[in-house]
Amino acid sequence: MGLSLSNFFRRSNKTEANPVRSMNAAAAWPDDPRMPSPNRDVLASAQVVGQRVAGLAKNDPIVASAVDLLVSMIVGIGTRLNTADEAVDEDFNGYRFDPSRRLSLTALEQAVIRSWVVSGEALALLVVIEGGFAVHLLNPEQLDRSKNEDLGNGDRIISGVELDAYDRVRAYWLQPQAPDDPFMRVTQAQRFDARDVIHIFEREFPGQVRGISPLTAVLPAVNTASIATDAGLKKLQVAALFTAFLTTPDGSDMFGGDARPSLEPGALIRLNPGEDVRSAQGGDAGDLPAFLKLIYHQCAAAIGCTYEDLTGDLSGVNYSSYRAGALTARRKAEARRKVLLIDGLLVPVFERWRAIEQLKGRAIAGDPAKWIEPTWPEIDRQKEANADIALVNAGLKSRKEVIEGRGRDFSAVNAEIEADTFRPASASTKPEQKEADAP
Repeated sequence: MGLSLSNFFRRSNKTEANPVRSMNAAAAWPDDPRMPSPNRDVLASAQVVGQRVAGLAKNDPIVASAVDLLVSMIVGIGTRLNTADEAVDEDFNGYRFDPSRRLSLTALEQAVIRSWVVSGEALALLVVIEGGFAVHLLNPEQLDRSKNEDLGNGDRIISGVELDAYDRVRAYWLQPQAPDDPFMRVTQAQRFDARDVIHIFEREFPGQVRGISPLTAVLPAVNTASIATDAGLKKLQVAALFTAFLTTPDGSDMFGGDARPSLEPGALIRLNPGEDVRSAQGGDAGDLPAFLKLIYHQCAAAIGCTYEDLTGDLSGVNYSSYRAGALTARRKAEARRKVLLIDGLLVPVFERWRAIEQLKGRAIAGDPAKWIEPTWPEIDRQKEANADIALVNAGLKSRKEVIEGRGRDFSAVNAEIEADTFRPASASTKPEQKEADAP
């Protein structure tokens, strides 16, 4: 994978003959797509893949949609802290964690997940700046890929990640500046304790230390779609041209030596007896829209979303089919949210923030943090509301679970209900009863 992907992402969209490769997967994969060493191949290809995804995210509409879709599915309107202390929740959820104090917690979550989607990794330092706690987001390439060293006794450094004999991460070797920094200077990487670093990636193989973009499987299909689209565009360009071949019985020149005769709009041309005009017709390129739809279905399957959400094409969709696909996509997004966003980012950030607040003298309980995750938009609001009501009435679901499942805080909703003076009138209440109850 490492060598083939690197070569594939460096070449342009061309269909040159290659006797070593087959045409499956846009001729991007060998005939035998095995990965004898997955971790080594990931390390070799991750940087090139990230650069390719970053470029396509700004130039290809499908990749741009895929990046935005994954971010919105995992982050939504943001995951919020939910403890027994409302003051703690309010302070944490409203805290500006970036060093400039400009990014909200939701904006920080979006930046981290977007970095993971594009680069396969998110990297941040937990620091204290002028007495205030901050989460300093870094370019994942600041984790020095060239830092590889055997430290003895089973300890080693692999691609900037220092491990002990039990594969426990001890430290990270970081470059002071990002590779794209205009003032970048070649310097040696510095060692940072693992407790001060957040390194988020999706672990797919045992012993994996670096990540790769989840859009890796999409890129060959996008390349195929690009080739097909270019071919269709060329067919349209050829069809827009009118080429005529004029022949005479004796081969004489009917245009008096004009090397490039043209047909003017509305012109009437009289042909002599025996002369003929024939037009050139381009070949049939097949059903391009159906082919592209098949390709984009493959992209959606690789991303873990529905084709309709990826492309915005809702033709031929009914409630049942869309809901079945949406529920599957939601389960995948919720699993990634739990692993990458909550466990990977929010839990370590909250624990460090709480420790610093406790050092300042603030009493904060040491209970494990709970989180309110964002709700999903209803596909059919009435059906889903009726289903929740039926489950609550049957004792199979609590009001707290329903309220927090919709992204709201249970105690806040109860307080709003108590403070609300509006009371819905019962359908069975008679008018005279209303008048008798009136003050």
